[in-house]
Amino acid sequence: MTNPINMLRKYINILVFVLLPLFVSAQEFTIKKTPEEIQYEKEIEKEKKYLTFQNHFFNAIQQKEKEDYNKAIEELEECKQIYPNDVGLNFEFAKNYFKLKDYENAIYFNNEILKIEPNNVYVLEHLKKIYRTQRDFESAIEIQNKIIAINPKKKQDLIRLFISNREKDKAKEVFLALEKSHQTIDNKAYYKRVLFRKKTTKQPKKTNTVSKTKVATTNPSESSIENLQQLFKKNKDYKTLKKLITEEEKQLKFDLLSNDCKKGLELFPAQPFLYLMYGKAENKLSKYNNAIEVLKAGLDFIIDDTNLEADFYKQIAKAYTSLGNTKEASKFIEKANKLSK
Repeated sequence: MTNPINMLRKYINILVFVLLPLFVSAQEFTIKKTPEEIQYEKEIEKEKKYLTFQNHFFNAIQQKEKEDYNKAIEELEECKQIYPNDVGLNFEFAKNYFKLKDYENAIYFNNEILKIEPNNVYVLEHLKKIYRTQRDFESAIEIQNKIIAINPKKKQDLIRLFISNREKDKAKEVFLALEKSHQTIDNKAYYKRVLFRKKTTKQPKKTNTVSKTKVATTNPSESSIENLQQLFKKNKDYKTLKKLITEEEKQLKFDLLSNDCKKGLELFPAQPFLYLMYGKAENKLSKYNNAIEVLKAGLDFIIDDTNLEADFYKQIAKAYTSLGNTKEASKFIEKANKLSK
């Protein structure tokens, strides 16, 4: 007698043998995709990643416009998960960290870009700006030389950097080289006066046989100006000079203010405050063209001070307004207003 269990096992084996190939074929039919389908799905996934990246990147730009730089960086971090080596992304990191005064990270992200694009002038300019803000003029000069290797027309920027680094002799060399090759030098007339001022020989004082008794100054404020002038003449220090010209402006002594600012810039040609006060004095004395020249030259030495920069633009606008050039005046008023927001 046949065992029922064995018979059942036999039937099961037959079913498996017959149906398994059909099952496998069905699976292959439902899972296997054509190369076109696979490529299409890859494109869809790629597009999703790109759109996600763009969304976070756009949000980062918006947050930067709102001056919420930390939030902007958070959005950029999301982007970095998708495209870690994107040049534009790293540049946004650098700009936001710079705004936060986190110069170490700003330098790092700029350098990451330069590993990929060593001749990216925009990045080199931004890196130079960071070094200038840190008053690391040696590094800024090094970067400027890299920029010049790419664009020789940028050589004139070395004049400002050498002046800021108290290397007037090197600034003179650059100036003369540019002049010899007939290249453009912005604020040429002013830099020429600063770098090549003529030394005046002091005339011996005439002796007067008639003795004069010195009349005491009745105005104490005028006496304070005289005292500061004497102190500056003796010490030649910037701190005393700043007190002196501030007092002269306060007392509306614009002739003195103009003269002392001019003398001060011969000693401290990288101090933007002196340019501003000199420009103010020239405006008050109706010397508008000279005011514009001085103020434009001084703009080159402003480092990360938007309020000071706005004051420069306002004074330049005043000079242009007085000259009847309303078009240029409006341009600088607009610049001042933009910085004052």
